[in-house]
Amino acid sequence: MIGLSSKNWSIRWRLTIWNAVVLTVIGVAFSVMMLAMVHRHLIARADLALNDEIRELIEEINFYPDTDNLGQQLAKRYDVHFDYHFQVLAEDGRPLFRSRFLTNISLPAPGKAGELRGQVFEDLMLPNLGRHRLLSMAMRDSQSRPMLLQVLRSRAALDQEFQSYIWMVLTLGPLAVLVAVGAGYALARGALAPIKKIAATAERISAEKLTARVVAPNPNDELGRLAATLNQTFDRLQRSINEMRQFTADAAHELRSPLAVMRTEAEVALRSARSVEEYRHVIEVTLEEVTRLAETVDQLLTLSRHDSGIDIGFREEVPLDALLGDVAEKFRIVAQEKGLTFDVAPLPPWNVQGDDIRLSQLFFNLLDNAMKYTPRGGHVAIQAETNGQFAKFIIEDTGIGIPAEHLPHLFKRFYRVDHSRNRAFGGTGLGLAICKSIVEAHHGKIEVTSQPSLGTRFTVTLPGKP
Repeated sequence: MIGLSSKNWSIRWRLTIWNAVVLTVIGVAFSVMMLAMVHRHLIARADLALNDEIRELIEEINFYPDTDNLGQQLAKRYDVHFDYHFQVLAEDGRPLFRSRFLTNISLPAPGKAGELRGQVFEDLMLPNLGRHRLLSMAMRDSQSRPMLLQVLRSRAALDQEFQSYIWMVLTLGPLAVLVAVGAGYALARGALAPIKKIAATAERISAEKLTARVVAPNPNDELGRLAATLNQTFDRLQRSINEMRQFTADAAHELRSPLAVMRTEAEVALRSARSVEEYRHVIEVTLEEVTRLAETVDQLLTLSRHDSGIDIGFREEVPLDALLGDVAEKFRIVAQEKGLTFDVAPLPPWNVQGDDIRLSQLFFNLLDNAMKYTPRGGHVAIQAETNGQFAKFIIEDTGIGIPAEHLPHLFKRFYRVDHSRNRAFGGTGLGLAICKSIVEAHHGKIEVTSQPSLGTRFTVTLPGKP
């Protein structure tokens, strides 16, 4: 059996059916309560009529203090009295008066007349005569002798009226359900129409057509927020695809350059016989380009692993102060050879949850850049500060600096401030992109400030604990 939540049903029909089911349940509950109230009202109206009749009977009896002739007197008026039938019994159960209808009918007494208090209403089923409503009440005659008064009336009219209400509910109920289904379908169709438009727009968006965006009639309702979320997703997707295309083009360009050099050298060497020194030169150039090609491929692989999250599963305590001190020691000889002043301020103890190899690569790349682009006689320094939850590691130099227009793009892949200068130092334009990827993998951030001819400062902020 297919339920209302089955995948074979569309949302529109599920909403329609649920709407019909809910309205049907509410309608049934309302109808039951309404019929109960109507039935109670009809009974109360019938009981009120019986009470009026018995009050008239009491007044009539009070006119005839002589109970011996009471039957003859009451027969004049109550022997046949519309559809009401009367019976008066003495205390010993002897009938003092009976309507003609009750001649051969014995009515049940709720108790002795002397012991009965108040009015007693009850339903009777008389054989071959149907259901009747009976009111019994006690009174005392002029000699204080108790008498039992009873008034009987058929329930046929009452039951017939109540059945008319039942048939009205049974007739209008299915019609109301059909109306509910139709109205629910129309409402669901209207409510889901914007979703249909959103889906149609989303289907038109592809990798080749990312400029289309979803438009919602009301940006403040749920569908408007859905459209805004989808548009933000499409924006991120478009940026990612554009970056991927740019990255692919840049990677192809970087890989093509050393391959072109190696091919050119090989073709020139094969045109004619060469000396040993010339062949050695070709091999040296080829080896240099192969080394640069291998470095580029290795960096591309590193970025790819970062993007895929492969390198984010580490969770070991890394003493960053000791790690940075070890990396700095490796550059002291480089600084001496280049004639640079290299200062490392005392680093506060700081532990980071991460990968010591990647963190070493981060600071190695930053120090390597600082040493490369700082001329002889310059200054490179490392310092750190903490605030309880984060630590800032600052690497600054007095190098050639970076123009302000290049700073927003500095961490992009294959971005170079000066292509010729980067190639002179053997750069691929991926080092800072790798640094940013490592910092973000450790839930930190990296920032750069620089002024041409004055120097550059990189600030790495990483969460951890002392």
